[in-house]
Amino acid sequence: MRARDAGGPVVRALLRDRNGLIGGTLVAILVGAVLLSLVWTPYDPTAVDPNSPWLLPFSDGHVLGTDMLGRDQFSLILAGSRETLAIALGSAGIAAALGVPLALAAALGPRRVAAGVVQLVDVAIAFPALLTAMILAAVFGGSVWTAASAIGVAFGVHLARIARAEIERVAGTDYVLAAAASGSSTWRTVRRHILPNIAPTLLVQLSLVMAVASLTEAALSYLGYGSPAPAVSWGRILHDQQPYISARPLLVVWPGLAVALTVLGFNLLGDALRDATDPRLRHGGSGPVAKADVERAVRATRPPAAVDGALLEITDLTIRIAGRTVVDGVDLTLAPGERLGLIGESGSGKSLTALAVLGLLPEGAEVTGSIRLDGAELLGRSERELARIRGDRVAMVFQEPLTALDPTMRVGRQIAEPLRLHRGLTRRRADEAAIELAARVGLPDPADLVRARPHQLSGGQRQRVGIAIALACRPALLIADEPTTALDVTVQRDILALLDEQAREQGTALLFITHDLAVVSSVSDRIAVLRGGRTVEQGPLRTILHDPRAPYTRALLAAARATAFTPIEAPTEIPTDSVEAAS
Repeated sequence: MRARDAGGPVVRALLRDRNGLIGGTLVAILVGAVLLSLVWTPYDPTAVDPNSPWLLPFSDGHVLGTDMLGRDQFSLILAGSRETLAIALGSAGIAAALGVPLALAAALGPRRVAAGVVQLVDVAIAFPALLTAMILAAVFGGSVWTAASAIGVAFGVHLARIARAEIERVAGTDYVLAAAASGSSTWRTVRRHILPNIAPTLLVQLSLVMAVASLTEAALSYLGYGSPAPAVSWGRILHDQQPYISARPLLVVWPGLAVALTVLGFNLLGDALRDATDPRLRHGGSGPVAKADVERAVRATRPPAAVDGALLEITDLTIRIAGRTVVDGVDLTLAPGERLGLIGESGSGKSLTALAVLGLLPEGAEVTGSIRLDGAELLGRSERELARIRGDRVAMVFQEPLTALDPTMRVGRQIAEPLRLHRGLTRRRADEAAIELAARVGLPDPADLVRARPHQLSGGQRQRVGIAIALACRPALLIADEPTTALDVTVQRDILALLDEQAREQGTALLFITHDLAVVSSVSDRIAVLRGGRTVEQGPLRTILHDPRAPYTRALLAAARATAFTPIEAPTEIPTDSVEAAS
């Protein structure tokens, strides 16, 4: 997506927003005043005219009058805008340059580093920004950069605390997990998915930094800690006129009004930018794109594993989280092209087993055992090595289609991302391939739909996008984690048929996770039953459906038989302990 494609909707959204229009106008006036003062002022703002003190507004060509030294007030206001804008921008830049890296380190860094950063931020927050600026000014002398540095550092640590919470929230979403499952590196995930999604919050916080910086500069100069003469700032104007407030109140009205309107402008514009840059808060569909001849993308894949060998071997897999064993000695095998249904109640360890294959378990999880893909051990591999496998050899379709897609990116770019990561396609070729993939998974008008964002699609369409992303690089293994749970019955059937069709067409092995035997029976060759983190039973589909040996499996069959929609022919006898097992 080109910059101008993104800029247009943002500008239009700002123009439609009353706050954005007011705030943008006030900030534009400030910027205009700065630019004007660089080339022209009615009078020299530092020139003293002892013959023209205390002139009222519009006297002798002085629009706002003069002060006790005969200096033109309007020229002083224009000149003072430069220091205000410089400190506002400098403070915001320093705050962002300090706060965002600290937040990333605290949220995504190793545990010891994160703990140290959090303690550093807590200590730094205890020092007030104004007091810090006064100390620095006393030591290094008052200047624009002394004030900007003090304000930027002080508010940078505040920004780090807020941004850390936002990063942790976004990092825990399904679409970030899906990006990692597609093979995206940590830095690429941060750049393309985390930072864009916390940008609205950062914009609001940085607008607050600029507003507070303007006030702090005025306070510092008023107290005598600002830039020394002959520098001109609104705070220094207030400082110079303070002895004469009772006799000449208009002298402080103009600089005070300038400070107030600037602070108001930064605040209103920041709030409006937050709404304008968040596509979920903008209305309207995506624009049309030209219909073009779509080339079939090169889908070079690695040679598949030998037919007589296992594609995936999980041996004695044990996962402990916070001292509790959640997966206990699971053994699974999956041959090339085979379909294995992994079923069990909520909390049985199905999803954790799948995430262990991709190396996406929560931080702090302790994993033992063995996970081998094409005979190569996955446990213990580095993040960079796993990123090359995710999305290429192994891909995943997640349960909730809305949260599995990045709300700030168009769906076409999300479909194209694995192709750019693993196939090295150019952006244009990847975008063309995304249109073809969208057509293959049955999305209507794919050339137009790829320009939409996730919130503009239905639940079934979003899940089809997720399937297109997962199958983009023709993986050897596709993990589907309850991909139909959030969909209605008719859409479920379509999605199951699509998964089965696409996997068979590509020769992809399928690990289908669900708690519903009726669903898994339509796409599986074999079934493995998990309960309490352990493998209760596994075997061919017909054996599990017609001759289950474990009481828990029989109870699941009884529950499936009791539903109106099940196609399962349950065994004629259910043991008396099955009711207890089902509970």
